[in-house]
Amino acid sequence: MAAVSNKARWRAIQTLSLGLAAIVAITLLNRFRPQPLEYAEAVAADLRVYARQPPPPTGIVAIAAIDDRSIAMLGRWPWARTVHARVVDALKDYHVAVIGFDDLLSERDPADVQRESIMAQLKRAGVAPHALSAILGASNDLGFARSIREHGETYLAYAFNSHQNTGQLAAVDLSAYRTTFLDPPPLAYSLVRKQPGAIENTLVANAYLAPIPILNSAARGIVYADIDEDIDGVARSYPAVIRFNHRYCVPLFLALVDAYLGHPQTTVELSPDGVEYVAVADHAIPVDELGRMMVHFRGKPGTIPTYSIADILDHRVAPGLLKGRIVLIGINAHALGDRFRTPVGGDFPGVEIQANAIDNVLAGDFIFRSKRTLAEEQLCGRILGVAISLAAAFMTGLYSAVVLVALGAAYLAYSTWRLSYDGALIGLVFPWATLGFTYFVVVSYRYFTEGKEKRHLRRAFELYLNPDVVASVVDDPAGLRLGGERRHLSILFADIVGFTSRAERSEPEPLVALLNTYMTVMTNVIFENGGVVDKLMGDGIMAFWGAPVHVQNPARDAVNCALQMLEQLKALAQRDDRFKDVNIGIGICTGEAVVGNFGGEGRFDYSVIGDTVNLASRLEGLTRQFKVHLLVNRDTFDDAGPGFIAREIGMVRVKGKQQLVPVVEIAGHEGDSVDPAYYRRFAQALDRLHQGESPESDLRALLAERPGDQVTAMCLERLESGDLAAMREMVFEFDTK
Repeated sequence: MAAVSNKARWRAIQTLSLGLAAIVAITLLNRFRPQPLEYAEAVAADLRVYARQPPPPTGIVAIAAIDDRSIAMLGRWPWARTVHARVVDALKDYHVAVIGFDDLLSERDPADVQRESIMAQLKRAGVAPHALSAILGASNDLGFARSIREHGETYLAYAFNSHQNTGQLAAVDLSAYRTTFLDPPPLAYSLVRKQPGAIENTLVANAYLAPIPILNSAARGIVYADIDEDIDGVARSYPAVIRFNHRYCVPLFLALVDAYLGHPQTTVELSPDGVEYVAVADHAIPVDELGRMMVHFRGKPGTIPTYSIADILDHRVAPGLLKGRIVLIGINAHALGDRFRTPVGGDFPGVEIQANAIDNVLAGDFIFRSKRTLAEEQLCGRILGVAISLAAAFMTGLYSAVVLVALGAAYLAYSTWRLSYDGALIGLVFPWATLGFTYFVVVSYRYFTEGKEKRHLRRAFELYLNPDVVASVVDDPAGLRLGGERRHLSILFADIVGFTSRAERSEPEPLVALLNTYMTVMTNVIFENGGVVDKLMGDGIMAFWGAPVHVQNPARDAVNCALQMLEQLKALAQRDDRFKDVNIGIGICTGEAVVGNFGGEGRFDYSVIGDTVNLASRLEGLTRQFKVHLLVNRDTFDDAGPGFIAREIGMVRVKGKQQLVPVVEIAGHEGDSVDPAYYRRFAQALDRLHQGESPESDLRALLAERPGDQVTAMCLERLESGDLAAMREMVFEFDTK
């Protein structure tokens, strides 16, 4: 025994060491080749975040859409600046609080360029300067700038040439961009806090595409409208800060929130890891170390209130829908582009991404990932890997699989709680991959080492013992000792009717051949239904359910097995003439019994003993008295549950027992060829007896319908010989087995 223990201990140490090696391997893979796991994590995060209905929008932000209807009414895009001016004036009439243009106005109005060319020609022709304006009219850009200035809270967008992590800027053509600021420069955070050891690990740009100077100076501020895409091309986050020329620039969505709140202080705080957070007044916004805020989308495109510019210009939008709101002006028409893939839709307008970001800040509803959440998920992954290594090293395969599922479910529950509690998006893929890969490695090792030995033992002993018993002994050699335990079991006895007389008139060789065929079919049926064949006694079979392996419903498995045995006997009779006159009786009893190893120290048998076993044997014998195929005690029928065609016969007192036992005949499954109406009518007849009425007429009608029904005949005989006034139950007593 000491040698066995040492061998098992050494194997457990090897298994645990292999599990730790698997954890190191997947950690290194994630460090040096992270793209596959990152891609899978992005998809998993989308499923988790949007598996439930997102919160509704606040209603504070709305979109003035440059849609197909507006283009049909106002002409092809891009529009003249006079149209832009009309839109701003109309929104001013609606008393809109803040206006944001998600549209780059980096080029002059073509009409103004043409106007200047004509003005130069007229000057050379001698036309007086004061007459030029009367002839050519006012500048479109100037008129638009006047409308912007009069509104007072209009913000214009600009774009960076690119924004990358520090030290990663690509060389690009900057001819259309500015590397120095126009006056006034882009809006920047009003306060930059730096913790001790802080680093400027933000996104960086080196040039920007600004609005034309006249519009740049007229706006309340200019802000960037750049949107990020992840490794899989899906837009999930928005850079909340980009550093350009030593300024920490503010994005469009945050500037509009700041204006709506009355221009409080905007803050960016830097830590030794990078960006700690950004804030508007006391609205702290969680971001990652590069300053990117994840957008919690409110739903599919169109969830944020959207109104056509055509309706706004014609004042067809109810005033209350826009008054006091933040209004974003942007492109919604499909042919004009500015659309992105997002977790909630593959054709999402960029302006609505901006609107969702604004709504997140106003609602204080955020989801976020950062180095801290990444470190937490990696720590959890290693803990899961160690836990499953221990389970696989010291537990059986079944129990370690249960632990695997439990650990995976527990981590899912924890990460879901964190997402609901504070918006922390702790990844699933790395922890689950570590758990699954480690489990696969250690279980594979155990299978090819310990499993090889166990498979050899099973193949040898299954020729002599029940496979379930062999499995329990191989899995737990300590089970090879005398003793038993009390279990809730279902016991089945089956015998061939009239086998003794058949044996007297048959030669031994064909009789043995018939028995071998019969036993092969029947034992296979028992094994398929999870039963343990206890004994083969001539033509008799004893089997049980509920040990050594626990089953959920031993009674139902036993009844299903019995019905299948009867079906297989019919099939045998159809293909083998030897079985045409073979009939069997089956009895099943469910209850408490003692199961274990019984015998002597040198030779014992795995079996079951107890009153439940005796009653099952008696029930099998009663099938001859009642001339039925399958009898069970009431506990078996109740435990088995619905789905069977059956009838309760009554109470019987069998040989060797003083207590009356309720007995039920089971004729088949619901939906089989058995007529359930006949059995219902029999039950109704007995119900009349229970109520003190005579069911004689009902029983005679049933017997006339089925003259060979011995149960009904015996009930009629019992009625005729008993006192109906005192009788409330059919009671049968038998002196023989």
